Amino acid sequence: MDISVTLFRNIYDNKTHRSINLADFSDFEQVLYHLSEVPRKSKKQAELMSPATYLPDTTRANKNVVDWRGWCAVDVDDFEFEGDLKNELVNRFGDYRWVCYSTASSTIDSPKFRLVFPLTEAVRSDRIKAFWFALQTELGELGDKQTKDLSRMYYIPGRYAGAHNFIFSNNYGLPIYPDLLMKKHPYVEKTGNSFFDRLPEAMQKEIIEHRKSNMDNVDIHWTSYRDCPFFPKKLEAEYRLISNTGWYHKMYQIMIAIAGTAVDKKYPITADEIAVMCRELDQETGNWYENRPLTKEADRALEYVYKNM
Repeated sequence: MDISVTLFRNIYDNKTHRSINLADFSDFEQVLYHLSEVPRKSKKQAELMSPATYLPDTTRANKNVVDWRGWCAVDVDDFEFEGDLKNELVNRFGDYRWVCYSTASSTIDSPKFRLVFPLTEAVRSDRIKAFWFALQTELGELGDKQTKDLSRMYYIPGRYAGAHNFIFSNNYGLPIYPDLLMKKHPYVEKTGNSFFDRLPEAMQKEIIEHRKSNMDNVDIHWTSYRDCPFFPKKLEAEYRLISNTGWYHKMYQIMIAIAGTAVDKKYPITADEIAVMCRELDQETGNWYENRPLTKEADRALEYVYKNM
């Protein structure tokens, strides 16, 4: 579909009359690559862009957003990986087409970047919250799953002084179908979860620890993932059928399923136990995650389950 980009001179600019329209995502990709070659001392010299379109003659406010037209983007600041960044991103998110470009604060030791995805249809303002939730869920929660900013802005690419600059694409994946993604990961605003999210971080941790302390069913034993009563056999079968990309998505789903079933049965499962079983499956199916910190990712899956139980 066509692409619309609203431009802002700086973070304080709230006028919405500056926009460009492009025929498709390939044209947008060329613009991003061109911008990535422009030397900039800092992001203060760079404009910002937004996928949002606005009501005529209005300002950059949520109430004035009409839709996100043709694209969306996700900022990634803390991405743990081994080896080559592009290979890792293709391994995890290769099902989708995207452009990845570095941000002004990116360093060699800690690459910071933005993933830009094409959309097959516009996302109306009243559906953006649900779409953002579905997108973050699909990507394994790279960023905040909740969004109150329908008018999201992103600094444009550039060759920023002192930064680790890069840009590359995955053109073998598909664009994102917003409607299908929202059906896959439906957003239901639950009072309990919203209340939990509004609590101070220290109180959230106390609640999670209390829930963990109630896990007292320790009379469950297994020798491998094959005889573990918590291991999702259906997801395992789906994982074994993957032939190209998407392994990470399915492995994280497996982690969530293991954690959810164990907690439901009151078994105090640990991140190490989850990681060991996933490592066993991985060793039988290509050893894709030999160098990945699976225990840390399993811990994230456990935290998600405890927050939402």
